[in-house]
Order: sequence, then C-alpha cells, then structure tokens
Amino acid sequence: MPTPKSVPLIFLGVGNIGGTLLRQLVERSDVVAQRTGLRLMPIALADVSGSLIEPEGLAESTLHAALEATEADELLESVPGVRPLGAIEETLLPGAILADMTATPKTKPTLEKALAAGCGVVLANKIPLSGAWRQAEPLLTHPNLRYECTVGAGLPVIDTLDDLLDTGDTVTRIQGTLSGTLGYLCSQIEGGIPYAEAVTRAKSLGYTEPDPRQDLSGKDVARKALILARTAGWALEPDDLTVDALFPESMAGGSTEDFMAALEELNETFNTQFLQAASEGRTLRYVAQVGPEGGRVGLMAVDKRDPLGALRGPANRIALHTERYNEVPLAISGPGAGPEVTAAGVMNDILKLAARGLS
Repeated sequence: MPTPKSVPLIFLGVGNIGGTLLRQLVERSDVVAQRTGLRLMPIALADVSGSLIEPEGLAESTLHAALEATEADELLESVPGVRPLGAIEETLLPGAILADMTATPKTKPTLEKALAAGCGVVLANKIPLSGAWRQAEPLLTHPNLRYECTVGAGLPVIDTLDDLLDTGDTVTRIQGTLSGTLGYLCSQIEGGIPYAEAVTRAKSLGYTEPDPRQDLSGKDVARKALILARTAGWALEPDDLTVDALFPESMAGGSTEDFMAALEELNETFNTQFLQAASEGRTLRYVAQVGPEGGRVGLMAVDKRDPLGALRGPANRIALHTERYNEVPLAISGPGAGPEVTAAGVMNDILKLAARGLS
C-alpha cells in the first residue's frame, strides 16, 4: 500500500466543532488514511488566547493536551508551548488547509492571506460569507475554498446546489428549516410546552448559544439563507431578507439573565399562535424562503401533513425548486446541528480539497 500523502491542517477555533474534529482525527486518522490515501496532520491550533504550532506536525501529546483543555472549557493558553495568536500566519504555506471553525468576522483577513498564499480554506464560520456581497464574493467564488458546513451542518446542501448548476439547471426558489435549535423549539411548543420553558430546555441542552437571543433573533438562519441564495447565483445583500425575531425589540437589550427572566411574558403570545394554527390543521415552523429578488425568514404556518410540518426536533429540511425539479422540489433532510456531524462535514470538505489538489 502506498504511503499516505500528508495534508497539513491549521485549525482556527478548537471549541465545540474544532475540538470535536480534533478528537475525530486523533481517534480515526488511520482509518481515514487507509480509505483516502491522505494523512490529515494538524500543524497549528489557534483560539483567542494563542496558538500551538509545529510545522512537521503537532506531537500526539500536544494534541491530547489541547483536547483535554477543550473538554474542560479551557483555552489553549493552558497548554504548554502556546505562542501568540499572530504566529499562526507563519503556517500559511502552499498546500496547507486552514479550517475556520469560529463564529467571528475577525478571521476574514487570515482567510484572505491563506488563499493568497496558496492554502486551501474550509469554513464552518458563516460570517465571512454573509456580509456585503462585494466582500463575500471573492471568498464564495474562490476555487480553493469550500463551505458545505455553513448550511445544514454535514448535510450535502451546497454540493447538491453546485451539482445542479454545473449541469445547467436553474434554481428558482429555496425553502427550508435551517436551524436545529428553532426546530426543537417549535416542536416543544407544538407539544404544549410553554415558550419560556422550551427556550430554557434548549439552552440547558446546549442547543442555543449562551445568550439564546443569538438563535431566537433569526440572524443565524438569515446568514444560511443568504449563503444558499448566493450559491444559487443570486447576488443578494443582507437587507434583501426580512427577518422576524422570536422576541420583541424591547427585549433585545439587557443581560441574558434579564432576558431569560422575562420570557414568561411571551408564553401566551406563542401559545395562541400555535393553537390558532392547530385549529386550521396546521402548525408553525421557523422557515427561510428565498428567491432571486430576496426572501423572508420567520414563523410560517404549514400543513401538519407537509414535510415541514412533520419535522420533529432539530431536523433540517431544505427544498430546492429548479427548472428541472419543478413540480416536486429536490429535498435534503437530516440533522442540521450537532458537533459530531458538523465536524465530520468539515473533514469531508478538507478531504475533497486535498484529493482534488489546490489550484
């Protein structure tokens, strides 16, 4: 058997997704190498506190120490040998692949430097692709960048869209549930759980961000819808989407504790909405709808027998309406959240870039 080809990896972010990917590599790199002929070799790990770097591949002891820090909710500064965060730029050499698993706009300059240096880039971070079109377009169209995991975690949504476009099809409309968190929330309320309790449960299960308003605002769903739209060929701006939050503007300020304490004020509002939908044989789902001219993100009443109405828990479903898939859309469904499937999706993007070669 030929010796596997080494693929240098740079991690931006070793939190929920990055830490899970690192563990998957530590536990299964031999299997991956045997199946693909590619040895994925972390050479740099970075978070807000600093970086761990070894151009010839980080020692197994260092990888295990980083994993222990991640599992203890500690930063890399607790690991011996940590260097300043800026040192990560020393690793941006041709052939390396950088995976951005953060949720910040601050990585964008590093992404641009990596691409200019001949690196591949894989994104789970949606923010660099969902700002102003003129800033996002060079990333979205770069041949050495993949971003499957920005929408639907590990579901093959972006690849499917690209396959349709590559074969000459035209996308006319995209509709779907794009948030496992909000899918869970709707299922809970539909089942009779008060809104405040449903949000509290979601937060305790780790489905929401530490401040649930980041999920309940709908902004994360809007970013995903915008990425899908742009992949479909529509150069939309963020303002082309109407976004309905699941809380009033008056609750947007203040601390997370104050927000959680005030949630009971919304119980009757959401209970009434779900009961009204149920009286009509329908239910409510948080749905993104987008087309060439723009779109909307918010609660939508759907028939309980509709595929969206039948969803339970954190499942996602994305329906692609095209010229070919006209009467019945091409639908992709499955778990749309979770560190295991998202990390595996990032690994898949890395493998595809490495196997294809960087241009």
